[in-house]
Amino acid sequence: APLPSAWPPTMANDTTKPAEDDEEEYQKYNLNLRGDVHVEVREAPYMRKEWHKIMNGDPVEINPSFGHGYKIMTVDEWAKRWKRNDDFPDCAACGSTNTKEHHFVQTWCRGKKKWQSEIMCLGCHMFTWRSYKDPDFLTPEEYEKQRWEKMVDEHKADKEKAALEGKEMPEMPEA
Repeated sequence: APLPSAWPPTMANDTTKPAEDDEEEYQKYNLNLRGDVHVEVREAPYMRKEWHKIMNGDPVEINPSFGHGYKIMTVDEWAKRWKRNDDFPDCAACGSTNTKEHHFVQTWCRGKKKWQSEIMCLGCHMFTWRSYKDPDFLTPEEYEKQRWEKMVDEHKADKEKAALEGKEMPEMPEA
């Protein structure tokens, strides 16, 4: 049997790809903030152990992806594989945009967000920490705890109401 005219298949002739106007809009962590971004300037990162070794000229462990053992590294070598944060590129200490991000964590839960980012300025070697948390953000554990506490309080209120009316309520099952 002859091959189809669009052989070999490529993304250009992929009919399953959504049309340009049908593409979903992805939420970005740094947009639609409902509170203030906490900004802190530090001389050392939260990951202090490695930083102090770099600044003292002591050997640091090589990333296992690139080798093994220890090596004395310059600040530029240490930060070489970090990426730039284009959302928050400026150093809060000197205003330079010659920065690299070495820490980023974001958490989304039930449409609420929390994130933290730390960048290092390659000019002044200061660290800028930024963090944000939606005012009503709860981790799954906090959310479940609130839900259970509300259920226990409601059961207690129902039990008290039933006692006033002379009715008996079953005990709440153990969690």
